[in-house]
Amino acid sequence: MSPLARFSIAVVLFILLVCTGTAGYTLIEGWPLSDSLYMTFITMSTVGFGEVWPLSPAGKRFTIFFLLFSIGTVGYSVTTLFSYVFEGVLVRAVKERRMQWSIRRLKNHYIICGCGDVGREVAYEFQRSKVRFLVIDLNPEQSELAREESVLFLKGDAVDDEVLLEANIGQARGLVAALPEDESNLFVVLTARQINPGLTIVSQAEEERTVKKLLKAGADRVISPSQIAGRRMASMLLRPSVIDFLDVVVAGQEMDMRMEEVQVTGESPLVGKTLRESGIGQRTGAVIVGINGPEGKTRVNPASAASLSMVKLHPGDRLIAMGSEEHLKRLRRFVRAGA
Repeated sequence: MSPLARFSIAVVLFILLVCTGTAGYTLIEGWPLSDSLYMTFITMSTVGFGEVWPLSPAGKRFTIFFLLFSIGTVGYSVTTLFSYVFEGVLVRAVKERRMQWSIRRLKNHYIICGCGDVGREVAYEFQRSKVRFLVIDLNPEQSELAREESVLFLKGDAVDDEVLLEANIGQARGLVAALPEDESNLFVVLTARQINPGLTIVSQAEEERTVKKLLKAGADRVISPSQIAGRRMASMLLRPSVIDFLDVVVAGQEMDMRMEEVQVTGESPLVGKTLRESGIGQRTGAVIVGINGPEGKTRVNPASAASLSMVKLHPGDRLIAMGSEEHLKRLRRFVRAGA
């Protein structure tokens, strides 16, 4: 029997006990309800106070049986109450209410569907980047993320439209489909795209044949964890120093340098200019290592094999930059206002 069920039974028994005692003293002794209720409580609590009125022989016999029954009932109720509190049921209930309140207030956030190995790592990266996100999973208590007090969980099946709507997907910024089955990820991507056409969706795929289906369903990017792991293991053998450097830069934990992307909007004064003409490096101190177009593909100069500094910037381009936090802050300001 669940703790909640035991707690409910204990409450019902306690109420029945109070009603039985009050009714018994009223009917047997003819006392007012207030005196009968008072006698009931002092008998149940065994505090040892004297009777309100002298008891008749029938009242004494009733008190003996009532006292025996109340000792067991009160003892069970108190034990159940402490068990209910200390087993964490009440704490979990309060936590769930607080979590639901926080989820309803979420805007411009990210949604992680599935908190397995992949979803867990995505959540840790989101935590390091200090962005708002929540995790949807059928059994969140089985994940290591359940130990993190700051992680918002929504228990349910991400394939269900109602669960995604409860996660405020209509106001979300992005979604990660990291469920273990490709079919489930396909349903999530399709549903999420229909609800929020402007959502950025990244999905994992275990099988190569599913990648195209996920892209057609609406995923912006499809990642194969096994393919990524294989390439990384090979790179660690062939180019270990490069991988070590990129790990440090991306993590940003051991040095004052990290990589970031900055989008060039249509209102940016840099539109139509090359990196050299804009003087972006001299003005911000950030190093531009790549330019991606709106579709995510790397931009190159179509005329020749000229350097990256000769590529003209277009609306929607994303600058892949490297530098300190101050350099990147200046870069974002420079791209937005040109100063």
